[in-house]
Amino acid sequence: MINIYSDSNQTTLQVLRQSMTNMDNTIILTGDFNIRDSDWDPSFRHHSSHTDDLITIADSLGLELSPPSKSGPTRFADNPCDTNSVIDLIFLPPGNTGFSRYMLYSKICKPSDHVPLIIEIGIGEINTDINIWSIKKNSKEEKEFISSLVRGIQSLNTSAIGSKANLETLVQQLADVFENTWSTYSKWKHITKHFKEWWNQDCTNCLNKYCESGNLQQWKEFKLVVCTVKRKFFDDKIHEIASSNKRPWDLMSWVRKKSLPAIESILYKNCPCNTLPDLWNALYKSYNLAENRLVNTRFLNELPQADSIEWPPFSSQEFRDTIAKCSSSSTPGPDHVSWRYLKALISHNTCLDRLVHIANTCIILEY
Repeated sequence: MINIYSDSNQTTLQVLRQSMTNMDNTIILTGDFNIRDSDWDPSFRHHSSHTDDLITIADSLGLELSPPSKSGPTRFADNPCDTNSVIDLIFLPPGNTGFSRYMLYSKICKPSDHVPLIIEIGIGEINTDINIWSIKKNSKEEKEFISSLVRGIQSLNTSAIGSKANLETLVQQLADVFENTWSTYSKWKHITKHFKEWWNQDCTNCLNKYCESGNLQQWKEFKLVVCTVKRKFFDDKIHEIASSNKRPWDLMSWVRKKSLPAIESILYKNCPCNTLPDLWNALYKSYNLAENRLVNTRFLNELPQADSIEWPPFSSQEFRDTIAKCSSSSTPGPDHVSWRYLKALISHNTCLDRLVHIANTCIILEY
């Protein structure tokens, strides 16, 4: 789905033309194209030179211009002497399979001068099964994985990093430790929509026993094991959130840190913008009216130059305190090492010293 805004120079068309080969499976191309043309605007009697480019781009993406259920202007003119126009368009696959005809909802356009385009997209059930390499949390494999990482990091020689080339070699060795250890202990896991994070081997064993015997007592034992495993899993999760990372808002997905309103500190002409129309007016008059206005930057020469300072090295305590604040449930990067694994690694002083030394060497060598 591509949502765009094109300026008066049609910069977006140029970008789309250059990127067409990299945009596969596009199902919607929509936005403010800033093109008036008689093909879609009955009140405009002329043909734009940019229309052919737009139609060609849409055609290359397998899309065609879709008409609204009821035609009308998509932008209202600011000046009463000007006419309203149609410059917001939607391009859909031929036949509009899975889509309804879009509507112009002019009742909620203000404070904007553009009319919202509303379309319903039919989304059918899809197979969400995926396969990934992973290590089960709190498993024997995870403990061995962390222990192997500790040994690998402890084996690195960080005492003779005198150049950027040596630093790159050492960092590559560290990356190899992560990659090789992950390849050794991770397992191929098939995840379906029925996957439960709390499910463990005890649940599997009890379920297999019931499937083999069909005995009602085995089913009751299975239900009891499931109840016990779920309770322990969520009790541990609550304890971790409440006492370890101290992020109680993670206990419920609908509770988050309270953020201050975005308009609280915004002033326009010394007046606070406490309503959406005031905020929109300040944004419009501060940005749109200042477009292409020349700015005198000579005042920058009058600012005093601050003295350059050296970047202080990291301390082990600073490194440990910073990592402790990171969420243990975050998704790891390409190296497969999550914050949770890193917290376990730096609990070993030798690993902590190695990692801090590498970080400080990057500062010293200005890498």
